[in-house]
Amino acid sequence: MNKDVIYIEPEQDITDILSNVKAAKHKIIALVPPKKAGVLRSAVNFKLIAKTARQQEKTVVLITTDESLQRLASTVKMPVAKSLQSKPQIPSLDDDEENAEKNDDVIEEEKKPAEEEKAEAEAEAEGEKVPVKAAAAEKKPTSVLAKKAPKEEVIEGDPEPAEKDSDSKSAKTVAKMKGAKIPNFAKYRKFIIAGMAVLILLIGFTVWATAIAPAAEIVVTVHTSKSNFAEKVSFVDHEDKADNKNGVFFLEEKSVTKKAEAEFDATGELDKGEKASGTITVSRPENDVITSEADLVFTIPANTTVKIGDKEFVVVDGGSVNAKADNEYLKQCGGTYFAPKNCLKKTIYSSPIKVVAKEVGDSYNIAATTSGISLGINTSKKYSVSSTAMTGGSSKIVKIVSEEDVKAATSGLTATSAKEAQNELKSEFGEEYILLGNMEQSEPKDTVTPNVDEEVGENVKPKVVREVTFKMFAVKKEAVKAFISAKLKENAGGDKTQTVYDAGENTAFFEKFQNTTDESTARLKTSVVTGPKVTEQMVADKSLGKKVGEVKHLLQSINGVSSVSVNPNFFWVTSVPSDPNKVQIKVTVEQ
Repeated sequence: MNKDVIYIEPEQDITDILSNVKAAKHKIIALVPPKKAGVLRSAVNFKLIAKTARQQEKTVVLITTDESLQRLASTVKMPVAKSLQSKPQIPSLDDDEENAEKNDDVIEEEKKPAEEEKAEAEAEAEGEKVPVKAAAAEKKPTSVLAKKAPKEEVIEGDPEPAEKDSDSKSAKTVAKMKGAKIPNFAKYRKFIIAGMAVLILLIGFTVWATAIAPAAEIVVTVHTSKSNFAEKVSFVDHEDKADNKNGVFFLEEKSVTKKAEAEFDATGELDKGEKASGTITVSRPENDVITSEADLVFTIPANTTVKIGDKEFVVVDGGSVNAKADNEYLKQCGGTYFAPKNCLKKTIYSSPIKVVAKEVGDSYNIAATTSGISLGINTSKKYSVSSTAMTGGSSKIVKIVSEEDVKAATSGLTATSAKEAQNELKSEFGEEYILLGNMEQSEPKDTVTPNVDEEVGENVKPKVVREVTFKMFAVKKEAVKAFISAKLKENAGGDKTQTVYDAGENTAFFEKFQNTTDESTARLKTSVVTGPKVTEQMVADKSLGKKVGEVKHLLQSINGVSSVSVNPNFFWVTSVPSDPNKVQIKVTVEQ
């Protein structure tokens, strides 16, 4: 069912509410009061709302969970709902009449109705001071105000009635209060709120300035002396063998390999054809004198050069001119026992001996011949050679990588500059290390693809890669500092008043570094700073919670302190805070 919803503002009075009820378009009106609805704290106002609703033939539903408002609504049988979506109900009437009588007095705390203001204005125009309550009663004799006479609130310009005082006293009081006005405290509300805000800020600033903000910086300068330090040290290649306090350091090594590559064109050529081959036959001439059995054998070793015309061939497996096999020499020599004279005018032949051309090519394909053939051997024996036709030779020219190609490609090739490699190795070691000696550099290593004398395939670009390895050695600064500190402590002879302010590990260097298989040594050099022992804890013990002047006096009394500076962070801070987290202490050296 449709309804009108009227939201009551805190500054509205009963006349505004009644006007809204009359102006509502629907028969059901939801009346929603704010948290502090002073206008609804009166049973009279509830009766006026109920009466106006009946006259307009409308039903007013009060939307509230406030029990006091629910009790007042029950006195006029006004339905109540907890929310706009809840079902309205008429509250129980138990004890409502008694509560209503108690709440009737609230009406006097509300804003004066328009009728009361009008009545008061008419009375003042006639020269009389008529109580507002009376004026309202004349116009509304049937209202609840006429039935009950609660304690009146003092209104501007009206005297407070006093039944027990005399008429003269009452008149004087009226005369004095005629021009009196009730202060309008709402007018000063902004100033009061602003004053409270300023007060809170002032208190907060005071707490911050005295308890939170104070901090200080204390700088103590100590007079020290600087001296040179030089000691011989040694190195080991395993960390577990190191002894830092005795000058035996672990020598760490880092290396980096740099590569450079270049492509080139292959200009070499190679004939990858077939070699020609055939056979030769060697014979002893019949006019050669045979004087012994050894003359019957004529050996042709393997790899013996055979020259046929201007072409050279090579004996493959070797062979011999031998008349002794199966006692053939006996038959050839014409007898049952060896008799050289019987071998005269007898030609002894060898078996066919295989030869192959020294080089490939079809130019080695030559016809059989019995002349112009010589053997590359030294012998006093006479012989003659014949050959079969040499066949099978062919040519196939391919591109190959030559030595000249590689030299040309690597002539301007540099893997990297030594300076670049050195900077890279230094970066790898970092600031925590001290470098030793010079950087070592390996010989360039070139890798060629394809290899030299290998065939280069089609659409293949030969490439050469050059690799160079750089190597450096270093020692941790921490180890050097431990050695220097131990050595200075040993030299101090147990004097605990002195300390090392700078062990010189950041400026230390090694000279005459020798790294051999038997021993690795060097000489460590640097500058050290020593002086009286003044620690930050010592300064804190004499400063926290004390006045600035007192702190300066106490710190300057320490042996070896040359100057003291105490700097509070704000001008109003006169003491060093007790909290060590708010105090910054610096111990500097004066050389």
